[in-house]
Amino acid sequence: MILENFYRSFFTWIELKLAADNWLWKATLVSVAIALFLAFPPYTLLIDHFRPGGVKLDAWVFIHNQAQDLFHPKDMDYDVRRENMIFRWTLPLFSFLTNGNILIILFAQAALGVLFLKQIGNYVYALCQDKAVAALVILSVANTFVSVWTFADIHGYGDGFAYFFLLAALLSRNPLIIFFSLQAAFFTDERAVIAGGYLLLWWMVAKAYEKDDFSFLGIFRRFFTKENLVVWLAWIVYFGIRFYVQDKYFPNHSYSTIGTPVLFADAHRNGLGSSIWATFEGTWLIILAAFLILWLTKKYWLVLALFIGFIVLTATGIYVHDLDRALAYGFPFILLSLHILIQTTSVATIRLILFFTAVICVTHLEVFYMGYNRILWLEPLPVKIFMYIDHFAGWNFFG
Repeated sequence: MILENFYRSFFTWIELKLAADNWLWKATLVSVAIALFLAFPPYTLLIDHFRPGGVKLDAWVFIHNQAQDLFHPKDMDYDVRRENMIFRWTLPLFSFLTNGNILIILFAQAALGVLFLKQIGNYVYALCQDKAVAALVILSVANTFVSVWTFADIHGYGDGFAYFFLLAALLSRNPLIIFFSLQAAFFTDERAVIAGGYLLLWWMVAKAYEKDDFSFLGIFRRFFTKENLVVWLAWIVYFGIRFYVQDKYFPNHSYSTIGTPVLFADAHRNGLGSSIWATFEGTWLIILAAFLILWLTKKYWLVLALFIGFIVLTATGIYVHDLDRALAYGFPFILLSLHILIQTTSVATIRLILFFTAVICVTHLEVFYMGYNRILWLEPLPVKIFMYIDHFAGWNFFG
């Protein structure tokens, strides 16, 4: 009875804390604070970038060059291969508008990271009308890679912008918002172009439950619903622009990273399994529960469609070094799974699943794979402070 009493007491406590009108903002900001405390961003790298003679973050250098001349950027081979970035125009646009002010861009990315979590909470609460469920979803997602990386990415990759715009497209029914949000995401990183397919799956699942039609024909037709037609149009426009620009300004362009999946090589393969787990952490409980529900209710065509979608997510991720960044673009699978759970399962059961989901996400160390067998740990704030003291005291505990 001790654990049962603790569980009931926990939800009594959380319901009390969420009683105020501003409960959603409170849950969001507290979740962000916990996430940043447990995985503090590497701001020292940014400080070094600004310091005269310090090590420069090469992506920001290339973004600045793009902002000056988008179609003739300098230093494409600066430090590491930057030919991958020539069609990523969202950050150069922000750089141009802010006169190259990196801090403003990073602040905007962090602000969108907060709104990303709040919008997820809004959506979950609208579905189930349970504040505790919404708060636990926010807390869980805040402590997984897709949220933590939005604050920790000071390198100039801009994934936080892409995550936010993908979510905006996913949660909106306005064709213009969907279209322009997708364009913003697509031109942030090519991973978002692939993630557009997960929006097709999203509307397929949502419409299947709305119409109570899980037949093969019904599922196939929903790849071409009104919202999904906007996704198809966004793809056509994006590739049209991209192919035109490539043909006119970069006719000899090629990707040096395209070829054999790099994670199949000995120097990379060890990161695959850990990334598949660590990107989603405790939210795997939600995903697996949703798949189990679909299987038990004999919705096999949905199982097949979502399974193929997840195979695509993994298969495209293994072509890059930073696998976790690629897998994090699969966050729509978390929302898909939540939608299935809320449509089919009691709130009491969902609370139980989310309780353990949040525990795993919060207690799991934030580590991610950056290729070449390089595992990075975002240390908690107390460890960061101790490392700072160690550096200036000369104790050399950290080398």
